Amino acid sequence: MTKSKVFLIVLVSAATFLLVYTPHFAYPFPSHIDEWHHITEAIKLQEGEYSGGTMGYRVGFHLLLLLLSKITNLVLIYQFLPAIWAVFSALALFYVVYNKTNKQFYIAFLAVIFFASIKSNVNITGLWFFTPLTFSIPFIFLYVYFFTEGIEKQNKKFILASLAIIITLLFVHSISVLFAIPFLLIYSLFNFTLLNGAKGNLTGFKYIKKEWKFFSLFLIIPIIGILFYKFITKVPWESLVRNLVQELQFRRGWGVLEIDNSPFELYSLIGYILAIIGLVFIFRSKKNIKKYLAYGLWPITVLILITIYRKTGVSYLSSYQRNLYYFVIGLPILSALGLNYLFKFTPLNLLRNYLTGLTKKKTLVVMVFIIVIFFTFKSYWEIPKQVDLYQVIDNDDYQALLFLSTLPKTVVMADPMVSVAMYPISQQEPVATLFFYGNRENAKMFFLLDGCKAKQQILNKYNVKYVLSKSQIDCGWDLIYDKKNYIYQYEKE
Repeated sequence: MTKSKVFLIVLVSAATFLLVYTPHFAYPFPSHIDEWHHITEAIKLQEGEYSGGTMGYRVGFHLLLLLLSKITNLVLIYQFLPAIWAVFSALALFYVVYNKTNKQFYIAFLAVIFFASIKSNVNITGLWFFTPLTFSIPFIFLYVYFFTEGIEKQNKKFILASLAIIITLLFVHSISVLFAIPFLLIYSLFNFTLLNGAKGNLTGFKYIKKEWKFFSLFLIIPIIGILFYKFITKVPWESLVRNLVQELQFRRGWGVLEIDNSPFELYSLIGYILAIIGLVFIFRSKKNIKKYLAYGLWPITVLILITIYRKTGVSYLSSYQRNLYYFVIGLPILSALGLNYLFKFTPLNLLRNYLTGLTKKKTLVVMVFIIVIFFTFKSYWEIPKQVDLYQVIDNDDYQALLFLSTLPKTVVMADPMVSVAMYPISQQEPVATLFFYGNRENAKMFFLLDGCKAKQQILNKYNVKYVLSKSQIDCGWDLIYDKKNYIYQYEKE
Protein backbone atom coordinates (compact mmCIF):
# COMPACT_ATOMS: atom_id res chain seq x y z
CA MET A 1 0.00 0.00 0.00
CA THR A 2 1.42 3.38 -1.01
CA LYS A 3 2.10 6.24 1.39
CA SER A 4 -0.70 8.29 -0.18
CA LYS A 5 -3.20 5.51 0.53
CA VAL A 6 -1.96 5.17 4.09
CA PHE A 7 -2.41 8.92 4.45
CA LEU A 8 -6.02 8.62 3.22
CA ILE A 9 -6.72 5.93 5.81
CA VAL A 10 -5.25 8.09 8.57
CA LEU A 11 -7.28 11.05 7.30
CA VAL A 12 -10.61 9.20 7.19
CA SER A 13 -9.89 7.67 10.62
CA ALA A 14 -9.26 11.13 12.10
CA ALA A 15 -12.41 12.45 10.43
CA THR A 16 -14.43 9.53 11.83
CA PHE A 17 -13.09 10.21 15.32
CA LEU A 18 -13.99 13.91 15.15
CA LEU A 19 -17.43 13.23 13.69
CA VAL A 20 -18.34 10.75 16.41
CA TYR A 21 -16.80 12.89 19.14
CA THR A 22 -18.72 16.07 18.21
CA PRO A 23 -21.49 15.56 20.85
CA HIS A 24 -18.78 15.76 23.51
CA PHE A 25 -17.09 18.96 22.36
CA ALA A 26 -19.07 20.82 25.01
CA TYR A 27 -20.07 17.90 27.23
CA PRO A 28 -17.41 15.78 28.98
CA PHE A 29 -19.68 13.08 30.45
CA PRO A 30 -21.45 9.99 29.09
CA SER A 31 -24.48 11.19 27.17
CA HIS A 32 -26.90 8.26 27.38
CA ILE A 33 -28.47 6.55 30.38
CA ASP A 34 -27.36 3.21 28.93
CA GLU A 35 -23.73 4.29 29.20
CA TRP A 36 -24.16 5.32 32.83
CA HIS A 37 -25.95 2.04 33.47
CA HIS A 38 -23.06 -0.01 32.10
CA ILE A 39 -20.61 1.95 34.24
CA THR A 40 -22.81 1.21 37.25
CA GLU A 41 -22.87 -2.50 36.48
CA ALA A 42 -19.10 -2.58 35.99
CA ILE A 43 -18.58 -1.08 39.45
CA LYS A 44 -21.19 -3.39 40.98
CA LEU A 45 -19.40 -6.33 39.40
CA GLN A 46 -16.32 -5.43 41.43
CA GLU A 47 -18.34 -4.83 44.59
CA GLY A 48 -20.11 -8.18 44.32
CA GLU A 49 -23.48 -6.47 43.74
CA TYR A 50 -23.87 -7.38 40.08
CA SER A 51 -27.52 -7.50 39.07
CA GLY A 52 -27.30 -10.59 36.85
CA GLY A 53 -30.48 -11.32 34.90
CA THR A 54 -30.61 -9.67 31.50
CA MET A 55 -27.58 -7.58 32.39
CA GLY A 56 -25.62 -10.78 32.87
CA TYR A 57 -25.75 -11.31 29.11
CA ARG A 58 -23.35 -8.36 28.87
CA VAL A 59 -20.94 -9.40 31.59
CA GLY A 60 -18.05 -9.44 29.12
CA PHE A 61 -18.61 -5.77 28.35
CA HIS A 62 -18.90 -4.88 32.02
CA LEU A 63 -15.70 -6.79 32.75
CA LEU A 64 -13.93 -4.71 30.09
CA LEU A 65 -15.18 -1.49 31.71
CA LEU A 66 -14.09 -2.75 35.11
CA LEU A 67 -10.56 -3.40 33.84
CA LEU A 68 -10.51 0.04 32.23
CA SER A 69 -11.60 1.64 35.52
CA LYS A 70 -8.46 0.20 37.13
CA ILE A 71 -6.23 2.42 35.03
CA THR A 72 -8.27 5.59 34.58
CA ASN A 73 -11.34 7.54 35.70
CA LEU A 74 -14.04 5.68 33.79
CA VAL A 75 -16.60 8.49 33.99
CA LEU A 76 -14.25 11.11 32.54
CA ILE A 77 -12.63 8.87 29.92
CA TYR A 78 -15.98 7.59 28.66
CA GLN A 79 -16.49 10.62 26.41
CA PHE A 80 -13.64 9.40 24.18
CA LEU A 81 -14.61 5.72 23.99
CA PRO A 82 -17.35 6.03 21.32
CA ALA A 83 -15.02 7.89 18.93
CA ILE A 84 -12.08 5.58 19.60
CA TRP A 85 -14.21 2.51 19.02
CA ALA A 86 -15.79 3.99 15.89
CA VAL A 87 -12.29 4.29 14.41
CA PHE A 88 -11.51 0.71 15.39
CA SER A 89 -14.79 -0.42 13.78
CA ALA A 90 -14.04 1.56 10.63
CA LEU A 91 -10.59 -0.03 10.34
CA ALA A 92 -12.11 -3.50 10.83
CA LEU A 93 -14.55 -2.75 8.02
CA PHE A 94 -11.70 -1.49 5.82
CA TYR A 95 -9.77 -4.71 6.46
CA VAL A 96 -12.78 -6.83 5.55
CA VAL A 97 -13.73 -4.94 2.37
CA TYR A 98 -10.12 -4.52 1.24
CA ASN A 99 -9.53 -8.27 1.43
CA LYS A 100 -12.97 -9.28 0.19
CA THR A 101 -12.56 -7.16 -2.96
CA ASN A 102 -9.05 -8.48 -3.67
CA LYS A 103 -7.34 -5.38 -2.32
CA GLN A 104 -9.41 -2.76 -4.15
CA PHE A 105 -8.43 0.16 -1.94
CA TYR A 106 -10.98 2.72 -3.02
CA ILE A 107 -13.98 0.44 -2.48
CA ALA A 108 -12.75 -0.22 1.08
CA PHE A 109 -12.08 3.50 1.54
CA LEU A 110 -15.60 4.38 0.39
CA ALA A 111 -17.09 1.75 2.71
CA VAL A 112 -15.42 3.48 5.67
CA ILE A 113 -16.86 6.84 4.60
CA PHE A 114 -20.38 5.41 4.34
CA PHE A 115 -19.90 3.70 7.71
CA ALA A 116 -18.91 7.01 9.33
CA SER A 117 -22.10 8.56 7.94
CA ILE A 118 -24.36 6.22 9.95
CA LYS A 119 -26.37 8.41 12.29
CA SER A 120 -27.17 7.93 15.96
CA ASN A 121 -30.06 8.77 18.25
CA VAL A 122 -30.98 7.98 21.84
CA ASN A 123 -33.61 5.38 20.89
CA ILE A 124 -31.66 3.19 18.48
CA THR A 125 -28.29 4.39 19.91
CA GLY A 126 -25.33 4.11 17.53
CA LEU A 127 -21.72 5.23 17.13
CA TRP A 128 -22.13 8.24 19.41
CA PHE A 129 -22.46 5.91 22.39
CA PHE A 130 -20.20 3.21 23.79
CA THR A 131 -22.47 0.27 24.55
CA PRO A 132 -22.35 -3.52 24.03
CA LEU A 133 -24.00 -2.96 20.65
CA THR A 134 -21.32 -0.60 19.35
CA PHE A 135 -18.56 -2.65 20.98
CA SER A 136 -19.77 -5.64 18.94
CA ILE A 137 -19.69 -3.89 15.54
CA PRO A 138 -16.07 -4.63 14.49
CA PHE A 139 -16.43 -8.21 15.67
CA ILE A 140 -19.59 -8.63 13.58
CA PHE A 141 -17.67 -7.51 10.50
CA LEU A 142 -14.85 -9.89 11.36
CA TYR A 143 -16.82 -13.03 12.19
CA VAL A 144 -18.95 -12.69 9.05
CA TYR A 145 -15.80 -12.21 6.96
CA PHE A 146 -13.85 -15.09 8.50
CA PHE A 147 -16.85 -17.40 8.29
CA THR A 148 -17.59 -16.66 4.62
CA GLU A 149 -13.94 -16.76 3.60
CA GLY A 150 -13.46 -19.98 5.53
CA ILE A 151 -16.39 -21.64 3.77
CA GLU A 152 -15.48 -20.37 0.30
CA LYS A 153 -11.79 -21.21 0.57
CA GLN A 154 -12.29 -24.20 2.87
CA ASN A 155 -9.86 -22.61 5.30
CA LYS A 156 -10.23 -24.09 8.77
CA LYS A 157 -8.19 -21.33 10.43
CA PHE A 158 -10.65 -18.69 9.22
CA ILE A 159 -13.61 -20.76 10.37
CA LEU A 160 -12.04 -21.26 13.80
CA ALA A 161 -11.36 -17.51 14.04
CA SER A 162 -15.04 -16.85 13.29
CA LEU A 163 -16.09 -19.42 15.88
CA ALA A 164 -13.84 -17.84 18.54
CA ILE A 165 -15.27 -14.35 17.89
CA ILE A 166 -18.86 -15.63 18.00
CA ILE A 167 -18.32 -17.43 21.31
CA THR A 168 -16.75 -14.27 22.79
CA LEU A 169 -19.72 -12.16 21.68
CA LEU A 170 -22.11 -14.52 23.48
CA PHE A 171 -20.76 -13.05 26.73
CA VAL A 172 -20.76 -9.46 25.46
CA HIS A 173 -23.88 -9.00 23.33
CA SER A 174 -25.46 -12.27 22.29
CA ILE A 175 -28.01 -10.77 19.92
CA SER A 176 -25.10 -9.51 17.82
CA VAL A 177 -24.73 -13.19 16.94
CA LEU A 178 -28.41 -14.16 16.86
CA PHE A 179 -29.43 -11.57 14.25
CA ALA A 180 -26.94 -13.07 11.76
CA ILE A 181 -28.26 -16.64 11.96
CA PRO A 182 -30.80 -16.28 9.09
CA PHE A 183 -28.43 -14.87 6.47
CA LEU A 184 -25.48 -17.04 7.47
CA LEU A 185 -27.70 -20.13 7.38
CA ILE A 186 -29.00 -19.28 3.89
CA TYR A 187 -25.47 -18.47 2.78
CA SER A 188 -24.17 -21.77 4.15
CA LEU A 189 -26.90 -23.82 2.48
CA PHE A 190 -26.11 -22.14 -0.82
CA ASN A 191 -22.40 -22.81 -0.53
CA PHE A 192 -22.77 -26.35 0.76
CA THR A 193 -24.64 -27.13 -2.44
CA LEU A 194 -22.79 -25.15 -5.09
CA LEU A 195 -19.18 -24.61 -4.06
CA ASN A 196 -16.49 -26.84 -5.48
CA GLY A 197 -14.47 -28.67 -2.89
CA ALA A 198 -10.75 -28.95 -2.43
CA LYS A 199 -10.39 -32.03 -4.63
CA GLY A 200 -11.69 -32.06 -8.17
CA ASN A 201 -15.46 -32.49 -8.26
CA LEU A 202 -15.82 -32.82 -4.51
CA THR A 203 -18.84 -30.61 -3.76
CA GLY A 204 -19.11 -28.27 -0.80
CA PHE A 205 -21.73 -30.54 0.76
CA LYS A 206 -19.42 -33.56 0.51
CA TYR A 207 -16.62 -31.45 1.95
CA ILE A 208 -18.79 -30.63 4.96
CA LYS A 209 -19.75 -34.29 5.25
CA LYS A 210 -16.12 -35.31 5.14
CA GLU A 211 -15.17 -32.74 7.78
CA TRP A 212 -18.25 -33.25 9.95
CA LYS A 213 -16.15 -33.60 13.12
CA PHE A 214 -14.59 -30.22 12.50
CA PHE A 215 -17.88 -28.47 11.70
CA SER A 216 -19.55 -30.07 14.71
CA LEU A 217 -17.51 -27.56 16.72
CA PHE A 218 -20.22 -25.04 15.87
CA LEU A 219 -22.53 -26.96 18.18
CA ILE A 220 -20.48 -25.35 20.93
CA ILE A 221 -22.24 -22.05 20.20
CA PRO A 222 -25.81 -23.09 21.17
CA ILE A 223 -24.53 -25.30 23.99
CA ILE A 224 -22.52 -22.46 25.57
CA GLY A 225 -25.33 -20.00 24.91
CA ILE A 226 -27.97 -22.19 26.57
CA LEU A 227 -25.78 -23.04 29.57
CA PHE A 228 -24.86 -19.38 30.02
CA TYR A 229 -28.52 -18.39 29.82
CA LYS A 230 -29.43 -20.97 32.45
CA PHE A 231 -26.58 -19.85 34.73
CA ILE A 232 -27.63 -16.20 34.52
CA THR A 233 -31.38 -16.68 34.84
CA LYS A 234 -31.36 -19.81 37.04
CA VAL A 235 -34.36 -21.13 35.09
CA PRO A 236 -35.28 -24.77 35.90
CA TRP A 237 -34.33 -27.29 33.22
CA GLU A 238 -37.93 -28.18 32.55
CA SER A 239 -38.76 -24.54 31.72
CA LEU A 240 -35.57 -23.75 29.85
CA VAL A 241 -36.77 -24.23 26.26
CA ARG A 242 -40.02 -22.34 26.83
CA ASN A 243 -38.18 -19.43 28.46
CA LEU A 244 -35.61 -19.30 25.68
CA VAL A 245 -38.31 -19.13 23.01
CA GLN A 246 -40.03 -16.32 24.92
CA GLU A 247 -36.74 -14.44 25.38
CA LEU A 248 -36.13 -14.48 21.62
CA GLN A 249 -39.47 -12.79 20.93
CA PHE A 250 -39.15 -9.05 21.48
CA ARG A 251 -42.66 -7.68 21.56
CA ARG A 252 -43.74 -4.08 21.10
CA GLY A 253 -43.09 -2.30 24.39
CA TRP A 254 -39.73 -3.97 24.98
CA GLY A 255 -37.92 -0.70 24.34
CA VAL A 256 -38.15 2.47 26.39
CA LEU A 257 -39.53 4.36 23.41
CA GLU A 258 -41.52 2.45 20.79
CA ILE A 259 -41.87 4.45 17.58
CA ASP A 260 -41.96 3.54 13.91
CA ASN A 261 -38.58 4.94 13.01
CA SER A 262 -37.94 6.39 9.59
CA PRO A 263 -35.16 4.61 7.66
CA PHE A 264 -33.56 8.02 7.12
CA GLU A 265 -32.98 8.47 10.84
CA LEU A 266 -29.88 6.30 10.49
CA TYR A 267 -28.70 6.45 6.88
CA SER A 268 -28.82 8.91 4.00
CA LEU A 269 -31.01 8.67 0.89
CA ILE A 270 -27.98 8.60 -1.39
CA GLY A 271 -26.51 5.82 0.75
CA TYR A 272 -29.66 3.72 0.33
CA ILE A 273 -29.73 4.32 -3.44
CA LEU A 274 -26.11 3.26 -3.80
CA ALA A 275 -26.73 0.22 -1.59
CA ILE A 276 -29.54 -0.88 -3.94
CA ILE A 277 -27.15 -0.44 -6.86
CA GLY A 278 -24.66 -2.53 -4.87
CA LEU A 279 -27.25 -5.30 -4.58
CA VAL A 280 -27.78 -5.14 -8.35
CA PHE A 281 -24.01 -5.50 -8.76
CA ILE A 282 -23.95 -8.58 -6.51
CA PHE A 283 -26.85 -10.38 -8.17
CA ARG A 284 -25.88 -9.53 -11.74
CA SER A 285 -23.45 -12.45 -12.09
CA LYS A 286 -22.75 -15.85 -10.54
CA LYS A 287 -19.21 -14.76 -9.77
CA ASN A 288 -20.41 -11.83 -7.67
CA ILE A 289 -23.12 -13.90 -5.99
CA LYS A 290 -20.54 -16.45 -4.97
CA LYS A 291 -18.22 -13.77 -3.59
CA TYR A 292 -20.62 -11.28 -1.96
CA LEU A 293 -23.78 -13.30 -1.31
CA ALA A 294 -23.59 -12.99 2.49
CA TYR A 295 -23.35 -9.19 2.24
CA GLY A 296 -26.43 -9.10 0.02
CA LEU A 297 -28.40 -11.44 2.27
CA TRP A 298 -27.44 -9.49 5.41
CA PRO A 299 -29.70 -6.43 4.93
CA ILE A 300 -32.39 -8.42 3.10
CA THR A 301 -32.97 -10.90 5.94
CA VAL A 302 -32.83 -8.23 8.64
CA LEU A 303 -35.28 -6.09 6.65
CA ILE A 304 -37.66 -9.07 6.57
CA LEU A 305 -37.45 -9.30 10.39
CA ILE A 306 -38.17 -5.55 10.62
CA THR A 307 -41.18 -5.94 8.32
CA ILE A 308 -42.50 -8.83 10.42
CA TYR A 309 -42.28 -6.60 13.50
CA ARG A 310 -44.13 -3.78 11.76
CA LYS A 311 -46.93 -6.19 10.83
CA THR A 312 -47.14 -8.32 14.00
CA GLY A 313 -45.56 -6.29 16.80
CA VAL A 314 -43.05 -9.09 17.45
CA SER A 315 -39.38 -9.00 16.56
CA TYR A 316 -37.57 -12.33 16.50
CA LEU A 317 -33.96 -13.08 17.53
CA SER A 318 -33.22 -9.44 18.34
CA SER A 319 -35.27 -6.37 19.15
CA TYR A 320 -36.73 -4.05 16.53
CA GLN A 321 -34.40 -1.21 17.52
CA ARG A 322 -31.33 -3.42 17.29
CA ASN A 323 -32.46 -4.93 13.99
CA LEU A 324 -32.70 -1.44 12.53
CA TYR A 325 -29.09 -0.85 13.43
CA TYR A 326 -27.91 -4.25 12.21
CA PHE A 327 -29.68 -3.49 8.94
CA VAL A 328 -27.85 -0.20 8.54
CA ILE A 329 -24.34 -1.37 9.44
CA GLY A 330 -24.66 -3.95 6.66
CA LEU A 331 -25.16 -1.19 4.06
CA PRO A 332 -21.76 0.61 3.79
CA ILE A 333 -20.12 -2.21 1.84
CA LEU A 334 -23.11 -2.26 -0.52
CA SER A 335 -23.03 1.52 -0.94
CA ALA A 336 -19.30 1.36 -1.73
CA LEU A 337 -19.82 -1.44 -4.25
CA GLY A 338 -22.72 0.51 -5.72
CA LEU A 339 -20.71 3.69 -6.21
CA ASN A 340 -17.84 1.74 -7.74
CA TYR A 341 -20.30 -0.02 -10.05
CA LEU A 342 -21.82 3.35 -10.94
CA PHE A 343 -18.44 4.52 -12.19
CA LYS A 344 -17.50 1.37 -14.09
CA PHE A 345 -20.63 -0.21 -15.52
CA THR A 346 -23.17 2.54 -16.14
CA PRO A 347 -23.76 5.47 -18.49
CA LEU A 348 -21.54 7.53 -16.19
CA ASN A 349 -18.64 5.41 -17.38
CA LEU A 350 -19.68 6.02 -20.98
CA LEU A 351 -19.59 9.75 -20.29
CA ARG A 352 -16.05 9.36 -18.98
CA ASN A 353 -15.07 7.62 -22.23
CA TYR A 354 -16.23 10.63 -24.26
CA LEU A 355 -14.02 12.95 -22.27
CA THR A 356 -10.57 13.53 -23.63
CA GLY A 357 -7.59 13.73 -21.34
CA LEU A 358 -6.89 12.15 -18.00
CA THR A 359 -7.46 15.42 -16.12
CA LYS A 360 -11.04 15.75 -17.34
CA LYS A 361 -11.83 12.17 -16.42
CA LYS A 362 -10.41 12.64 -12.92
CA THR A 363 -12.34 15.89 -12.58
CA LEU A 364 -15.60 14.07 -13.32
CA VAL A 365 -14.80 11.39 -10.73
CA VAL A 366 -13.92 14.00 -8.11
CA MET A 367 -17.10 16.00 -8.82
CA VAL A 368 -19.32 12.94 -8.46
CA PHE A 369 -17.45 11.93 -5.30
CA ILE A 370 -17.95 15.40 -3.75
CA ILE A 371 -21.66 15.40 -4.64
CA VAL A 372 -22.12 11.93 -3.10
CA ILE A 373 -20.26 12.90 0.06
CA PHE A 374 -22.28 16.10 0.40
CA PHE A 375 -25.62 14.29 0.24
CA THR A 376 -24.30 11.44 2.39
CA PHE A 377 -23.56 13.74 5.34
CA LYS A 378 -26.10 16.48 4.61
CA SER A 379 -28.66 15.14 7.09
CA TYR A 380 -26.18 13.74 9.62
CA TRP A 381 -27.31 16.11 12.37
CA GLU A 382 -31.03 15.99 11.54
CA ILE A 383 -32.39 14.09 14.53
CA PRO A 384 -36.10 13.80 15.39
CA LYS A 385 -36.81 15.81 18.53
CA GLN A 386 -38.18 12.87 20.50
CA VAL A 387 -34.93 10.92 20.05
CA ASP A 388 -32.49 13.85 20.24
CA LEU A 389 -29.47 13.99 22.55
CA TYR A 390 -29.86 14.96 26.18
CA GLN A 391 -27.50 15.63 29.07
CA VAL A 392 -27.84 13.51 32.20
CA ILE A 393 -25.88 15.89 34.46
CA ASP A 394 -24.01 19.17 34.22
CA ASN A 395 -20.77 20.19 35.91
CA ASP A 396 -22.62 21.52 38.99
CA ASP A 397 -24.27 18.12 39.41
CA TYR A 398 -20.91 16.43 38.96
CA GLN A 399 -19.34 18.51 41.74
CA ALA A 400 -22.24 17.72 44.07
CA LEU A 401 -21.91 14.00 43.34
CA LEU A 402 -18.17 14.20 43.97
CA PHE A 403 -18.97 15.67 47.39
CA LEU A 404 -21.34 12.78 48.07
CA SER A 405 -18.51 10.38 47.27
CA THR A 406 -16.67 11.63 50.38
CA LEU A 407 -19.55 10.68 52.67
CA PRO A 408 -20.35 7.26 54.19
CA LYS A 409 -22.10 4.98 51.71
CA THR A 410 -25.87 5.02 52.12
CA VAL A 411 -29.11 5.81 50.26
CA VAL A 412 -29.60 9.22 48.61
CA MET A 413 -32.77 10.87 47.36
CA ALA A 414 -32.26 12.86 44.15
CA ASP A 415 -33.97 13.62 40.88
CA PRO A 416 -34.16 10.37 38.84
CA MET A 417 -32.14 11.90 35.97
CA VAL A 418 -29.28 13.01 38.21
CA SER A 419 -29.54 9.69 40.02
CA VAL A 420 -28.52 7.94 36.81
CA ALA A 421 -24.97 9.21 37.40
CA MET A 422 -24.99 8.91 41.20
CA TYR A 423 -23.59 5.42 41.68
CA PRO A 424 -20.91 5.71 38.97
CA ILE A 425 -19.55 8.92 40.50
CA SER A 426 -20.23 8.66 44.24
CA GLN A 427 -21.02 4.95 44.81
CA GLN A 428 -24.02 6.15 46.79
CA GLU A 429 -27.24 4.20 46.22
CA PRO A 430 -30.04 6.29 44.68
CA VAL A 431 -33.67 5.75 45.58
CA ALA A 432 -34.45 5.45 41.88
CA THR A 433 -32.96 6.28 38.49
CA LEU A 434 -34.72 7.27 35.31
CA PHE A 435 -35.16 3.72 34.06
CA PHE A 436 -33.06 0.85 35.39
CA TYR A 437 -33.25 1.01 39.20
CA GLY A 438 -35.94 1.66 41.79
CA ASN A 439 -39.34 3.32 41.54
CA ARG A 440 -38.79 6.61 39.76
CA GLU A 441 -42.39 7.72 40.33
CA ASN A 442 -41.79 7.92 44.09
CA ALA A 443 -38.57 9.85 43.51
CA LYS A 444 -40.33 12.30 41.21
CA MET A 445 -43.26 12.66 43.64
CA PHE A 446 -40.88 13.50 46.49
CA PHE A 447 -39.85 16.77 44.83
CA LEU A 448 -43.44 17.66 43.93
CA LEU A 449 -44.84 17.27 47.44
CA ASP A 450 -45.38 20.44 49.45
CA GLY A 451 -45.49 19.21 53.03
CA CYS A 452 -42.38 18.16 54.94
CA LYS A 453 -44.25 15.33 56.67
CA ALA A 454 -45.12 13.72 53.35
CA LYS A 455 -41.50 14.05 52.22
CA GLN A 456 -40.25 12.50 55.43
CA GLN A 457 -42.54 9.49 55.00
CA ILE A 458 -40.86 8.74 51.66
CA LEU A 459 -37.39 9.26 53.11
CA ASN A 460 -38.21 6.92 56.01
CA LYS A 461 -39.58 4.30 53.63
CA TYR A 462 -36.29 4.08 51.73
CA ASN A 463 -33.96 4.72 54.71
CA VAL A 464 -32.57 7.82 53.04
CA LYS A 465 -29.61 9.55 54.68
CA TYR A 466 -28.96 12.39 52.22
CA VAL A 467 -31.13 14.49 49.91
CA LEU A 468 -29.69 16.13 46.77
CA SER A 469 -31.92 18.87 45.42
CA LYS A 470 -31.75 21.54 42.71
CA SER A 471 -33.64 23.93 44.97
CA GLN A 472 -33.72 24.62 48.68
CA ILE A 473 -35.96 22.50 50.93
CA ASP A 474 -37.12 24.21 54.11
CA CYS A 475 -37.78 21.20 56.34
CA GLY A 476 -35.19 21.79 59.06
CA TRP A 477 -32.69 19.23 57.75
CA ASP A 478 -28.96 19.90 58.07
CA LEU A 479 -27.65 21.66 54.95
CA ILE A 480 -24.15 20.27 54.26
CA TYR A 481 -23.62 21.47 50.68
CA ASP A 482 -24.96 24.58 48.90
CA LYS A 483 -23.00 25.18 45.67
CA LYS A 484 -25.83 25.57 43.13
CA ASN A 485 -27.08 22.18 44.30
CA TYR A 486 -28.21 21.55 47.86
CA ILE A 487 -27.39 18.46 49.90
CA TYR A 488 -29.18 17.81 53.15
CA GLN A 489 -28.42 15.26 55.83
CA TYR A 490 -31.62 13.63 57.04
CA GLU A 491 -32.01 11.84 60.37
CA LYS A 492 -34.87 9.38 60.55
CA GLU A 493 -37.24 10.19 63.39
